Amino acid sequence: MRYALMSNTGIMSGVSKHLAPTAGHTGCFTSRLPARRLVTSHLARQNVARRHLRPSGSSRAKPRPSQACFRSTARPSCRGTNVSNKSSSIFGDLVGQRFLSVASRRHGSNTIVAVTMVGQASAPMQELLGENLKQAENLRLGQLENGLRYVMLPNKVPPQRFEAHLEMHAGSVDEQPNEQGIAHMVEHITFLGSKKRESLLGTGARSNAYTDFHHTVFHVHAPLINGTTDTLMLPQVLDVLAEVAFEAEFLSTRIEKERRAVMAEAQMMNTIEYRVDCQLLQYLHEENALGFRFPIGKMDQVETVSRQVLHDFWKRWYFPGNATLYLVGDFDGALGGGMDAAEKLIRETFGRIPPGRLPGNGVPGPLKQRQLVRPPVQHRFGCGPMQPGEQTPGVSVFRHHLLQHFMLSLFCKLPVQPQDTIAGMRAGFMARLMLSILQFRINSRYSTSACPPFMSIEMDHSDSAREGCTVSTLTVTAEPKDWKQAIEVAVQEVRRLQKYGVTAGELANYKAALMRDSEHVAAQWESVPSVDTLDYCMECLALNHTFMAQEEAHVRLLEVADSVTLEEVNAIGASVLSYISHYRKEAELLEEVGHDQNGYALWGPTRMTSIVACIPAFMDASGQSTGGGMPMQRGASLTTSEHIDLASPPAQLADMEDPDNADIPEGAIRFNVTAEDIAAALAEDSIEVEARAEVEVPEHLISAEHLDKLMAEHQPRFLPTATSISKEDIPVIPSDEPSEQIMQFKLSNGIKVNARRTLNEPKAAMLRMIAAGGRANNGEGVGPSGAGVVGVGVRTLNEAGTVGQWAREQVELFCISKLINCVLEPDEEWVFLDFHFAMREGGMQSVLELVHMFLNEPTWDEAAMERAKQIWVSHHRSLTKSLERSTADRVMEAMLGPERRFRDPTPEEIQALSLDGMRKAVMDMLHPENVEINITGDFDPLELESLVLRYIGTVAPRSTPPVISTTSPQLVRPQTPQRVQWHLKDSDERACAYIAGQAPARWFSFGKGDPKAPVEAPMQLPRIAPPHLIAQANDVRRRHPLYPMVTLNLLTEIMNGRLFTTVRDSLGLTYDVNFEIQSFDRLGAGWFVVNVTSTPNKIQEAMDASLRVLRNMLTDKVTAREVLRARRTVLTRHETDLKDNMYWLGLLTHLQRDDVPGKRVEVLRDLVAMYEAATAEDIYEALQCFNLDDNNVFTCIGVSGKQPPVLAPFEIQNAGNLQSKHGSNGSMRASSGNSIGNKPALNPLESANAVMNALKAAAQSGQLANYMQGGDDKSR
Repeated sequence: MRYALMSNTGIMSGVSKHLAPTAGHTGCFTSRLPARRLVTSHLARQNVARRHLRPSGSSRAKPRPSQACFRSTARPSCRGTNVSNKSSSIFGDLVGQRFLSVASRRHGSNTIVAVTMVGQASAPMQELLGENLKQAENLRLGQLENGLRYVMLPNKVPPQRFEAHLEMHAGSVDEQPNEQGIAHMVEHITFLGSKKRESLLGTGARSNAYTDFHHTVFHVHAPLINGTTDTLMLPQVLDVLAEVAFEAEFLSTRIEKERRAVMAEAQMMNTIEYRVDCQLLQYLHEENALGFRFPIGKMDQVETVSRQVLHDFWKRWYFPGNATLYLVGDFDGALGGGMDAAEKLIRETFGRIPPGRLPGNGVPGPLKQRQLVRPPVQHRFGCGPMQPGEQTPGVSVFRHHLLQHFMLSLFCKLPVQPQDTIAGMRAGFMARLMLSILQFRINSRYSTSACPPFMSIEMDHSDSAREGCTVSTLTVTAEPKDWKQAIEVAVQEVRRLQKYGVTAGELANYKAALMRDSEHVAAQWESVPSVDTLDYCMECLALNHTFMAQEEAHVRLLEVADSVTLEEVNAIGASVLSYISHYRKEAELLEEVGHDQNGYALWGPTRMTSIVACIPAFMDASGQSTGGGMPMQRGASLTTSEHIDLASPPAQLADMEDPDNADIPEGAIRFNVTAEDIAAALAEDSIEVEARAEVEVPEHLISAEHLDKLMAEHQPRFLPTATSISKEDIPVIPSDEPSEQIMQFKLSNGIKVNARRTLNEPKAAMLRMIAAGGRANNGEGVGPSGAGVVGVGVRTLNEAGTVGQWAREQVELFCISKLINCVLEPDEEWVFLDFHFAMREGGMQSVLELVHMFLNEPTWDEAAMERAKQIWVSHHRSLTKSLERSTADRVMEAMLGPERRFRDPTPEEIQALSLDGMRKAVMDMLHPENVEINITGDFDPLELESLVLRYIGTVAPRSTPPVISTTSPQLVRPQTPQRVQWHLKDSDERACAYIAGQAPARWFSFGKGDPKAPVEAPMQLPRIAPPHLIAQANDVRRRHPLYPMVTLNLLTEIMNGRLFTTVRDSLGLTYDVNFEIQSFDRLGAGWFVVNVTSTPNKIQEAMDASLRVLRNMLTDKVTAREVLRARRTVLTRHETDLKDNMYWLGLLTHLQRDDVPGKRVEVLRDLVAMYEAATAEDIYEALQCFNLDDNNVFTCIGVSGKQPPVLAPFEIQNAGNLQSKHGSNGSMRASSGNSIGNKPALNPLESANAVMNALKAAAQSGQLANYMQGGDDKSR
């Protein structure tokens, strides 16, 4: 489980999202707006989920070397000259054969062709391929006499901080049949029952724990020095971890408290997405415990498990020989001996723990050791000879009325092959090439159709330490009516590549891109945060891969990359993809391969191990969906760190929903596709495939001649700015002081630019283009420019995915070749275009070319508009089938009433929008005078100045000023219903509640200053100051532009601490409760939201208790200790985030905007000082701006189950089975009893996202307050 949400703001390599984008990936531009699942597939997920893991999945981390290990032989003559006579176990039989390699690449109007005759490989090459990979030199491994293993690694990012993770090799697969859920319970009890752990509070440290199939991990992120005692933190942290794991008390009070917490956690997170996840794993691993021994276990056992059973499990598995301690951080200097001193502390702290021993006959038995194989399960793999009686797997169908889309998952399990040789690295490189090209081809099928028959098709091939195998997965998602055509597209593209292979041009383009990516990642190796390095190391060791420094990995890859041939890459494709291309033809394939084994690499031909179809029970008459959402990736919801577990045994899942006996919703029909229908579609012989044509890749999007013409026409120039520094004064080593070394430009066309050089990511940079408007500029009603015009319009640009005269495929390949990743999206106030890119080979120029073309020549396409509308309508239909989203939606409706700008459009409003209306609405916001560009990274200041003038200065000016709405959201008055309750019919019971109300804005909402007045730094007072100086200091501080933002951030930290302590820990009413403030930059007001979860019979009590905590803040005054802890948490996060370019973008954004006058460079100067000077009285003043009486607080309780519960005193609103054109039906009743009729329900994309996703639009928009909050991190 996760006790406190923790943020990590590391940046992913931009190439990852482009080399293998998801089907439906929007060309040049991606979007974080949901509807179609815009997650990256093989390469991006491989990078994120396998190579630089972060358990929470919400983090964006830096790339690591690929961990898949592959073996290769040559491919048949249909792909090139084949002279190899037999299969090869590694590369011995392949190296030494003669074949011709031809590669070509389009460069502008020219074609470059490279022809290589490969003769007998030299002995040095054979030796090179057989060499073992070199482990990172500074990795230190050791083992104590009691059996405890430790792993140490120095890492200087973030500076003066470290990570300590204690991994117990005991998870849910180690439980006995009567112990299901015990591993997770023991984690709760040992972690939260530790008295020493409480000593970490207020030190700037963050601690947490989670349980998975194969292990339980306790982790601490801490500063080197305790901010309270000024002593070293490492001894304290190690002592805490030793007590947590090996000195637990198992007090009955703690057991009962955590029993309630685990049961609440299970019920809270038993979503339809989780149930789908369970189905996938149940059938994928039906032959072993991974298919049914999930981390949460069975609630009937958790409810009755005794202290003795818990203690016995702990005693059986929690011994030093079954533990590994990981220590990664900046240890040099502070410890007086660096790594040696840290290693000595490990021995002193953990060496005293008695070893675990087996029973002996009157004498101490032998030492207990961890299991050699983790997890301890046996797999049925999809490779090698077919076993006697082995049958081709059929399709397992999970049908549920809450599902929205048809989702088919095709699995092939394979053995993990440890990546420990050069040959393995080379083969992994080739596999990345093949899978990236396949994904790009699938994307192209999406973008070339106005109404593509699929929503996403994703190919993933990755090693999984938690499952102990490699899993190859093809996932097809579509509307119910399109299921067969979607399968046809997927099978056709797989068969095309499996039969014909990749083209020479594709190989050349992607090889070059992957090598640039490798170089880019190598340059950033020393800037990777400690937590990501630790997770990567833990995953490597679990998979028996060699943990390498990326610089070393890149050097070794350079040695062999040129030897990669078309035949070898295609042989890998033939092997990996044959489980799909030859479904139901496995025996014939094996017989064919028996005569000629040279055409398949890796494990030889593969075959399907399981197929799972998760489908809706019903669809509407047009064949569209009527249900809810889908999981993001297999297994993502199972680890207890994700707050998701199962309340019922997985074997019962298929029986929870009986569509044949369920009532058919009004206006719906049954979706009657069968397992055999799906299997027949997969094996269809009539699907035709042809070889792939080449695509020209542009070197530049703007010719030099055209740019010179624009320079002459517009004669761009720089205008004076309020604050800036000379470009020549930028030092080689940038300062960490936020207000220093900021470059500012104002161009003659009105565009403003802020830039700050950092070395956080060597040879990389980020750029954010921001335009005021956002959803606040939405129209009203039904019409061409009506409600939703901004959101759907921005999505239309996403779907077009290109600029100027270029085809979408060309722009996407341009981004791939330049290592550019970009995201386009709106929020309530702004439209953003964010870029993350490599600085090599003209990276900055390429990005500025894209920005120039986007502002001057964006592509508005009718087919893209239709896709955008389809996405919005599809997501709209899912609203009433999601308990959390619909509950958040209803409280927003109650609070905002007729205010429609911040609410999602209905299908009727969406369909009425026109392309011209969207174009005008969005382009009005992209007015040059309304655009600000912010850049941070490792750039050359002089080069940047020149490029900005040429590419940004030549954006065409406009003669009329921009018209942007500044009207704040208006909360409804007391006559509107404020307390809403509703019921979602489901097979399982769950409950959640939201509390909302108006909140102040962050810039001078309750401060007393003039935003245009000179900024006066806060006064530094002596420890004992006279009253008149204190009053003077308070007056200066409260006139400062930062005062409201700083105070609201501290209030948020303190409020969350009180909610957790009272509602979760003391009363035991919830597993999770959170307080968030949505505060705007341009708009004058916002709102707060409290989200609390519980069981249906306790949700009312949990919501009331949460509301009491809010109100009691006014009378139960905030203490100086609470302010100190909150301050330390926020400033610690700030210090860490200064090593993150995304954080710097947030600091720079709005520095030149006239509509955010309070944010200036001087504000950044005083950031830390304002937090240091904050007092409890400041918090109390902020609280006065929150009206928490009954007439100004809005609540909504959502409960799911077979029957509506009895929740007095308000009438429960039923969800209805199909939404009306406005989204919902039923009635809501106010606390006064005044009922109103059918009201338009809100959709999730705008208002509900702001509530449910921790209101993070501000964090993405560069709003300083939420950046200082650090996203979703909560200090408990």
